[in-house]
Amino acid sequence: MKKLLASLLLGAAVGLSLQSPAHAERTLRVTLQVPTNHEVGQNVVLFKKTVEEMSKGEINVEIYDAAQLYKGSEVPQAVSSGAIDMGLVLIDEFAGTIPAASIFSVAFMFPDYDILAKAAAPDSPVRKTIDDAILKTGARVLWYQDYGPVQLLGRRDEIRVPADIKGKKVRVLGKPSGDFIEAVGAVPVKVGGSEQFVAYQRGTVDVGMTGTTAIRSRKLYEVMNSVTITNHAQTEFLIVMSEKTWQALSDQEKKWVHEAAMVAEKDLRNSTKQNNLEAEEFIAKETKMKVIHLTPEELAEWKKAAEPAVDAYIKEAGDLGKTLVEQVRALY
Repeated sequence: MKKLLASLLLGAAVGLSLQSPAHAERTLRVTLQVPTNHEVGQNVVLFKKTVEEMSKGEINVEIYDAAQLYKGSEVPQAVSSGAIDMGLVLIDEFAGTIPAASIFSVAFMFPDYDILAKAAAPDSPVRKTIDDAILKTGARVLWYQDYGPVQLLGRRDEIRVPADIKGKKVRVLGKPSGDFIEAVGAVPVKVGGSEQFVAYQRGTVDVGMTGTTAIRSRKLYEVMNSVTITNHAQTEFLIVMSEKTWQALSDQEKKWVHEAAMVAEKDLRNSTKQNNLEAEEFIAKETKMKVIHLTPEELAEWKKAAEPAVDAYIKEAGDLGKTLVEQVRALY
């Protein structure tokens, strides 16, 4: 009798499972080259919390930070191939296959935060042009992470005019920033974000290039003496998803992912300007670094010296680059 009852219960359970199968949990793996306490890392944590709450646990996000899986330069290929579902990447890392993607690093292309915000807005023609080009590589842009403007760091001497760095080795992020440094008579040396501290400490380069928030979070003030507020370029990170992964999502899952991505993007862009200003204040008051603000005449000298860098970008990026420059300038 007991065996018969157990058999009936088992049969009922199997029948029930066939009639209403449990929804399988979707796990998305994301790689970061920064720790989760970094501003852009925290932004990914916000996405994780948001999408998991929206989906009531049906989507789970696993974060592998601090380059556990891939370095920044390896992310485009890893995501495009489907080796990882999602990844954080500096937009310039796509410049190897899409030279025009480095528009945000072109010297003095974006004069202020407002123009940058318009260019990077989800409905911007600038953004659509870039995102469409990246999608062709097999990676879909989910959201942009605004990290703020780029400054110049002095290891010993103060930097006020282009002549102050002539002939010196300068850390650059990619080709556009390298074109800028060559235009002002210095020597570009590409150094990864996580490699900056050691490069400055050892004197691999004489002049640094990064944002004020990175100076604070990476403790670069321990190895550099000054920061010159040039705001000559903008740092935009992307969170990209493998198109293979995206197409495997259900319509509901796509909706959750997109909505959570927009929450994360808006949150960071709304706070970036204040974060950078607070970091600048921290540097000035709490560290040995000197914060140098340029006079209008000094800034004009930098802009004039950098003009060849725009021409170099258009030559390298072709028609797509020319279109992007025109689209950005139409926002002025």
